[in-house]
This record gives sequence, structure tokens and C-alpha cells, in this order.
Amino acid sequence: MIAGGAAFAQVISLLLSPVITRIYSPEEFSTLTLFISILGIICLLGTLSYESAIPIAANDNKAINLLLLSLIILCLITFLLTVTIFLFSDFLLLLLNATDLVNYKYCIVIGFFMTGLYAILTEWALRKKNYNGIARTKYSQSIIGNGGKIAFGFMGFGPIGLILGQILGQSAGIINLYISFSKERRSLLKNIDLLSIWWCAKRYVRFPKYSAPTLFIISLTSQIPVFFLSAFYNPETVGYYGLALTITFLPMGIIGKSVEDVFYGEVASLGKSNAIAIKKISRGLLKKLSIIGAIPMIILILLGPELFVIVFGDNWNNAGVFASVLAIYAYTHFIFHPISMVFFVFEEQHLQLYLNITKIVLVIIVFYMANILDLSAVLAILIFSITMGCAEFCKYLLAQYVINKHTSQDYY
Repeated sequence: MIAGGAAFAQVISLLLSPVITRIYSPEEFSTLTLFISILGIICLLGTLSYESAIPIAANDNKAINLLLLSLIILCLITFLLTVTIFLFSDFLLLLLNATDLVNYKYCIVIGFFMTGLYAILTEWALRKKNYNGIARTKYSQSIIGNGGKIAFGFMGFGPIGLILGQILGQSAGIINLYISFSKERRSLLKNIDLLSIWWCAKRYVRFPKYSAPTLFIISLTSQIPVFFLSAFYNPETVGYYGLALTITFLPMGIIGKSVEDVFYGEVASLGKSNAIAIKKISRGLLKKLSIIGAIPMIILILLGPELFVIVFGDNWNNAGVFASVLAIYAYTHFIFHPISMVFFVFEEQHLQLYLNITKIVLVIIVFYMANILDLSAVLAILIFSITMGCAEFCKYLLAQYVINKHTSQDYY
């Protein structure tokens, strides 16, 4: 059901993207790309990953205390982010080569909080297997987000129109998820107390200790090319890359995230004592995703530039070139990443953390060498895409190692 909602959202986004690219210029997309990159990195620290423990909590009493703990952390970090942006935003944005965002810096705070709140409520919905509710949020995110960008564009908002549309899209669906949660809110809130919250903070400390840094590094790995491109190339290049990344990961990314959520919900309900069943599910999932993702990957590699010109306009040929080389990374991420959720189920997040530290080092080396060797942006992104594809495969092998280790324990 979530996959169906994601598919609908994908179609809407793809249909509206050509309208958006004809309203906004590559330079304006550059500002949006930098905003998405910064928000994508810091949002993963919003709750320190405590919300990821909600689906696997032993009972609803512990789960509701985890939810409140996540909300408290989100509010505290949002406050700290606000103070940091107020005092040091100009220096930090200059450091990240994102000075175009100085005039829109407080949008980062709004986007941060709304994205974190949506993530918390989504994890509760996953615990309750409220897949229909999550699917409805996918519709809202696509329609409201893209509709907002178009409306603001026609009103002449410029880059801020893209940013506001992005925030609306990210936070859409919060009301629907809250309404579902509120139906059992009264019976659950009476089980909240400070001792239980503190117990949850200690019991699930592996999530902020390993999961939060891992997710931060994952996001940094995917977003850091934006800052390198901003530093070494022109703003148009960043805009081309931003559109290419969005469109390339849109079909695979949205469906892949939905599959990831469902897979996590299912294996979390099975628990770490059912490693054999999890192994069977993961292998079946890999086969299906490999087939589903193959067709769009081949189309992008062979016809990327031509398709982008036809669909998005003559100004976006270079974005199509970028998309054709990013297809390698998108495909491997699509088929391998959902299965990596087993690290959370078996609480082996430290292994994923080590792998992702290696990934970020590789990304830095790739772009550093690209700058030293004076490589073109296309060649640099191609090397980055291949490197990340290999890393995704290693992630899958590591996930299978974890499953096999616990499978052997099932026999004892």
C-alpha cells in the first residue's frame, strides 16, 4: 500500500517537474540544491535516531515514551540550531559555499523541525502497521510540494519559491499521521513518566551512538558532492546536478524508501530471534528490486540527455548527462539499501557506521583527486557514482553477514 502511494507520488512529481523547470532557471535550482543538501545532512540528527527504535519497542508503553523522548530531543536541537544560525550563519554558509542561502537561513530551521516531526509520526505509524495512512502522506507530499513550487514560481518568488515548496512537501502529511495517533493518544499518554523516558534513553542508546552517526555520514556522503561542485564549478553545474539527482533518485528513491519502511516494519515485528525468516524475506526482496530497477537504469544510461531536453527543456541537457552517470549509484542504492535495515533489527549499527565512515573518506578522495587532476564535472560524478555503487554492494554483503551470524544462533 505504501508502495502504491509512492508510485502515485512519483507520477505526480514527474508530471509536474517539466513545468517547474520551465519556471525556474538552473541558477535558482542551485539555491534549492544547496538548501536540500544542508537540510538533508542536519535533519538526520534531529532526534538522534531514537525514533527508529519505536517500531521495535517491546510494548506500546515503551514506544510512547520513546516517541516523547524523540520529540523532546527534536525541540532541543531545533532551539540549538536556531541559536547557531542566528549567531554564525554567515560564516557557516560561507564555509559550505552556500552564501546564496543567507537570505533564507531561517527556512532551514522550519524545514528541520517539520521533517523531524514527520519522521517521528511515521515511525509510530509503522509500529501500528498504518500503511494506508503513510500512503496518504505520500500523495500530500507530492501534490502540495510540487504545487507550491509552481504557484510560488508564477508569483515571481524566485529561489524562495522552490525552498518554500520543498518545506511544504517535506512536512505534508503530518496532520494525517497525527490524527491517526490521536485516536489512542489518551490511553497512551497516561503511561508517560520521566523514569520511563530515561529508561528508554539508556536502553536504546545504541541508536544515537551508532545509528545517528551512520545516518549522518550516509547523508553527508550523498550531499557532499553538491558542496564540491559549488566550490570547483559554476552555479549552473550545481543546478544541473540537483535536478539530475532529484529525477534519477525519484523513481527508485521514493519506491525504495517505501519498500524500506515496509521491510523494516515486517522484520522488526519478527524480531532478532527469527533470523531465518528475515534472511528469506531479504533474498526475495533483492530479486524483486533488481528486476524493477533495471529498466529505468538502462533508459537513463542510454537516453538521459535526450530525455531531459525533451521533458525539461533545452536548458537541461547537461542535467541529463549527469543523470545518465548517476543511474549506477541510484540503481545499487535502490536494490541494496532497504535490506540494510537489518542492522537496526539486530542492533548491529556499529558495523554500518564503520562502512559509512569508509564511504565518506572515499567520496572526499574522489573529489579531491578530481580537483587535483582538473577533471570535468561529468567525469568526477561518474567516478563518484561507480565508487558509491561498489560501496552499496559491500553494504549488502555486510547485512547478509549479520543475518547469517544470527541465523546460526537460531540453531542453538
